[in-house]
Amino acid sequence: MKTDIRLLRRDIKREGLSDHGYLILNSTTTDFHSLEEEMPFILDDGVVVFVCLAGEGKIMADMQTICFCRGSFVILLPYSVIQVVDISEEARITLIATGMGFLEKLAMSHPVENYAEKIREMPCIQLSEQQLVDVRDIYLFVERLYREANGPLTSEIQNTLMTLLSLEIVTLFSENQPAGKPRLSRQEQVFRNFTISLAKNVRAQRTVEFYAAEAFLTPKYFSTLIKKRSGKLPMEWITERTILLIKFLLENSNKSIQEISNELNFPNQSFFTRYFKHHTGMTPTAFRNQE
Repeated sequence: MKTDIRLLRRDIKREGLSDHGYLILNSTTTDFHSLEEEMPFILDDGVVVFVCLAGEGKIMADMQTICFCRGSFVILLPYSVIQVVDISEEARITLIATGMGFLEKLAMSHPVENYAEKIREMPCIQLSEQQLVDVRDIYLFVERLYREANGPLTSEIQNTLMTLLSLEIVTLFSENQPAGKPRLSRQEQVFRNFTISLAKNVRAQRTVEFYAAEAFLTPKYFSTLIKKRSGKLPMEWITERTILLIKFLLENSNKSIQEISNELNFPNQSFFTRYFKHHTGMTPTAFRNQE
C-alpha cells in the first residue's frame, strides 16, 4: 500500500515532530507523484530520510538538484525548501521522518565531524547493492522493534533505536565519501554558504548586506558571484524564500496575520501586507481564504 506523501507533509507541518521519536516509520513504498509540479514546500522542523528502491527522479532541495535512482540514500534536513521536479512512473522509495533530536544523535555519534553540514552539502549518496540490502535489513529491524516497544522503558528503547539508526547513517556517509573530493571554487563555496544561511536566517534577515557580510564580501561582488553561480540575484532568492515561508505559515498555522508579520520581523502588518501583495498579487488574508 502506498503512503500518501500529503499526509507526511501535513503531519510534519501541522503536528510537529517529537525530539526523540519517529513520526513515520514505513517499510512500504511511498508515492512521490502527488507532489510533482506542485509549489515547493518547507520541511520546517524535521528530518526526512528516504532510500530509492526502484525507478529514478529529481528533486530540488535548497536550490540544489538531487538526482536519485535505485540505491540512492537521501537525507533532507530541517528548513529545506523542497520541490519535486521529475519522478519516473516506476519510482518507489521507503522513508522515515524524525524529530530534531535526530540531528543531535548525528552530532554525538562522531563529534569530530560536522555531519549535519556534510549532509547539507551532499544530501544524496549512492549505495552498493549489498549496502542497500544491509540498510533495508537494519531499517526493518528498527521499525519492528520501535513499533513493538512497550512498558516503562519504551522511551529508552526507542531512543536507543534512533541512536542505532544514526550510527548506521554516519557509517554510510563515511564509507561513501568520494575519494579525492575536488576543492570547491570560491563561487561555489559562497553560494552553498548563502543557501545554508538563508535557510537559517530568512525569518529575521532579508538584506543582501547581511549575507554579503557573512561572506566577507561587498554586496556588489557578492551579488555578482551568486548571479553567476545560480542565474539569480541574492535578493531574488531572499524574496522567493520569504514568500514561500509566508505562504507556509498562512496555510499551516492558526497564527494571525499580525503574529506572522511579527514572527518574520516586518516593521508592521501594513508593510507585511503590501510586501506580500506586491509579490503575489493578493493579500495574505485572500491567500489564506482561497480554496
